[in-house]
Amino acid sequence: MAYSREEAAELIIKAGYALVEKGLIARTWGNISARLSDTEFLVTPSGMGYDRLTPDKLVVCKISDCSYEGEIKPSSEKGVHGEAYKYRPDVNFVIHTHQLYATAVGTTGKSLSARTAEEEKILGADVISAKYAISSTKHLMRNVSDAIQKNTASNAFFMRYHGVLCLGRDYDHAFAVSETLEDICKDIICRKDQLIVDEIRMTDPGTIAQSLGISLDDLQALVDKTGKKSLLLDTSKVVEDIAGTETKIYPMIDDMAQIAGVRFLCLAPADGTFLTKAESQLQKKTCVFIRGIGALCLASDPEEAEAVAMVLEKNCLAYAYGRRQGEYAHLGLLDAALQRNTYVKKYSKLK
Repeated sequence: MAYSREEAAELIIKAGYALVEKGLIARTWGNISARLSDTEFLVTPSGMGYDRLTPDKLVVCKISDCSYEGEIKPSSEKGVHGEAYKYRPDVNFVIHTHQLYATAVGTTGKSLSARTAEEEKILGADVISAKYAISSTKHLMRNVSDAIQKNTASNAFFMRYHGVLCLGRDYDHAFAVSETLEDICKDIICRKDQLIVDEIRMTDPGTIAQSLGISLDDLQALVDKTGKKSLLLDTSKVVEDIAGTETKIYPMIDDMAQIAGVRFLCLAPADGTFLTKAESQLQKKTCVFIRGIGALCLASDPEEAEAVAMVLEKNCLAYAYGRRQGEYAHLGLLDAALQRNTYVKKYSKLK
């Protein structure tokens, strides 16, 4: 059941709002598409917030080679969508998300089974983990394509260190796959140690300075020296835990490498060199971890600071879950550095 151009546009825009409302996607992260025919699909554009989508901003791509016409660029992950439609003729709607709990579970590289007959009806066979490759590359497209071709009964795929791909026979089914997978992964993560992201964040400079044990003048000087304007102190339990137990923190997900940085030292706030070390880190990164407290995020505006906090919370959740599972492998430093460098130069995903 392919959609008309009008139906597809309406459902893609509807899906964007619904997924944001459910917390399954945020900002410009992730992408959505719908099948138009045996040869074409409609997909979200690159780098545009879901609240700004209109039918004329969506892009028609060829399933065979993802070629398109016009000046609006389709999602950089269009190839993944094209492969889904190419090898799954029963699929008519595709959602790619960076959803919190499923992304964290997916960093282990392990497959996942449904718990009930109803979940299996929605997800199909096991949720398969596709091999890792840098986001938006042909290598990643080939890895996901290989997973889809070898597992034609599966409707959900982990994209390791990146996110998940949800395939549906229609809009409702694809959305149900995304939501069901997130519910399962949240239950898995929270069941034993209550590893839940509680999103405790401070934005008042005076409160932040007091929490760090420094003067407001010193905090303002730190902000000024780094050339950033907005700060946020993230004291979520999972962030505090990782900052308190690790001496160095690395990206467990692509988003962390791109938006925040490649390697982070956990600083002691009582150390007399705290401000100097924090300034040094924040020259090239957007957050610094503080032992016993959490993480200080600095960015160009409040929206970006919030995005940094969201990403580091997901990264810490992946750390905590992976540590518990004995699967503690982070992104390769070369891959992380390449993604960070590309992101900084293009600066296209946050705006």
